[in-house]
Amino acid sequence: MRTRPARLAISAAALATAALSLTACSSGGSSTAASGSTTASQSASSSGSGTTGTSSQPSTSTGTTSGGVNGGATSSGTSSLRTQGGGAASVVPCATSQLKATQQDASVGAGQYYSKIVFTNVSGTTCTLDGFPGVSYVKQAGVQSGNAAQRSGSPGHVVTLKPHGTASAVLHDANGIGGYDPSQCQLSQAQGLRVYPPNQKAALFIPWNTQHCAGPTIHSLTIGPVQAG
Repeated sequence: MRTRPARLAISAAALATAALSLTACSSGGSSTAASGSTTASQSASSSGSGTTGTSSQPSTSTGTTSGGVNGGATSSGTSSLRTQGGGAASVVPCATSQLKATQQDASVGAGQYYSKIVFTNVSGTTCTLDGFPGVSYVKQAGVQSGNAAQRSGSPGHVVTLKPHGTASAVLHDANGIGGYDPSQCQLSQAQGLRVYPPNQKAALFIPWNTQHCAGPTIHSLTIGPVQAG
């Protein structure tokens, strides 16, 4: 009599244990599935964001890199073309070393003297002249004689000089004493003209044996702005 109830009790206990095991397994499986689903979802979400970011970033990076490289090449090419094309922005002022100066078209009348100071571009590069030259008489050893020329007239326009091109400025002075009092004029012998191209610190020399008023109060020598031709 005692044996059967014991067996029944054992069987009942075994069934209860089995049920608990099944419940645990079922619960663990659901947890794992949920975890897997969550992980998959997070992975997909992360992968999706990563993919989008990756797709965007390389595109931007590639575009930037490509744009930078191509843009740089284009910019360099454009700059090179502009320079080779001799655009206005790329042409620089004429240096003294690029120029030759001469005096031409002398004209004398009624105590007045006129001529042109002509600049010729003797280099192989296009350059510009803009403004007034600096001009003065010089005597032996290059010593200045009298006052430097004063500016006459309004500033002109920028003159572009291609190789062998010319530009000129009108020079004016009294002819000899030119009506001045001899003591005021102080007529002196000059060996030539010292000419500074506009905006340059180095000068050119034009030989010219002449007499002019070198008195300190005399300002008869004038120079106009550079013009084409």
